[in-house]
Amino acid sequence: MLRVFLITKEGEELFGELTIEDKAYFVEKEIKEIDCIVTPTFFNSHVHLGDSVAKDPEFMDLEKLVGPNGYKFRILKETNRDEIVSCMKNSIEVALNSGTTNLAEFREGGIEGLKLLNEADEMNVCIKLARPSSIEEAELMLKQNANGFGMSSVRDHEFSFLEELRDIARKRNVIFAIHAGERDNDDVEGALSLEPDLLIHMNMADVKSLKAAMDEEIPIVSCLRSNAFFNLLNNKNYDILSDYRLWLIGTDNVMIASPNIISEMNFASYIIKKDKKIFCAVTRGFDVFSCKTGLILFHTKKNLYKANSIRSIVRRANANDILQVLHKELVLE
Repeated sequence: MLRVFLITKEGEELFGELTIEDKAYFVEKEIKEIDCIVTPTFFNSHVHLGDSVAKDPEFMDLEKLVGPNGYKFRILKETNRDEIVSCMKNSIEVALNSGTTNLAEFREGGIEGLKLLNEADEMNVCIKLARPSSIEEAELMLKQNANGFGMSSVRDHEFSFLEELRDIARKRNVIFAIHAGERDNDDVEGALSLEPDLLIHMNMADVKSLKAAMDEEIPIVSCLRSNAFFNLLNNKNYDILSDYRLWLIGTDNVMIASPNIISEMNFASYIIKKDKKIFCAVTRGFDVFSCKTGLILFHTKKNLYKANSIRSIVRRANANDILQVLHKELVLE
């Protein structure tokens, strides 16, 4: 039995006792001292693991770095598959060690890219959103454990092909996700017309388009460190999104930001200044993607000493503060 400060998935702050058996049973009560801070595990709602082989490139614009013929894809072509798999495994381990128990991985590279992910994801923690180049490849991907499709901007694909993928996703009850509104509003209308299940970015979408997506109840993922890298931060849109009940947070390309969602929270807090909303955005993915959450036990000996608030987890916590990650269901008694 532990005396704990508990933060629920909805951001509620409670003090009480936690008993860990087959499940984790929490009873709210007044306590004088705490043994640890307990939170749900975190969900990274957008990541590209493959470019873990090309960490920390020089600063350059979006198209030059991650566009269809950009730096990222040139490096990937030059790197052998074993090294790519090894680097992807390392990034998954980094995520797990920082309290993230599921990641929505946008897997480029066609069927071979999906095979690399299946090999790297030994613990099956990734939602695998593959990127096919043909309808035939898309069907094959679904047979090889893809959870759906994760497409780049409508600029990068034949629109009729995206429409066909959207139809397949509906028929097969899998996810159709797409990037939009990252650098401007020009690709947003096309993306919305596809009625996607998930939108990535929308930081530079105009307010009318952003609210249209929210009215359609499409989950939207923000990746603030990535936006900052490309000088694409937009506080107006983040402020709107922070009040959206389907707002999510991800870390984007490992080449420019670690897959540590705690680091993403730390950064987001100083941009958005809504700590509870940010916290909920990194736990909400479990509901959106229908995954089970676990629990993180944070010790309070050093960095989190005398830091009993959700603000401290969002602004101050780091992986070194984690005492244990429990894959157990929380029961509030």
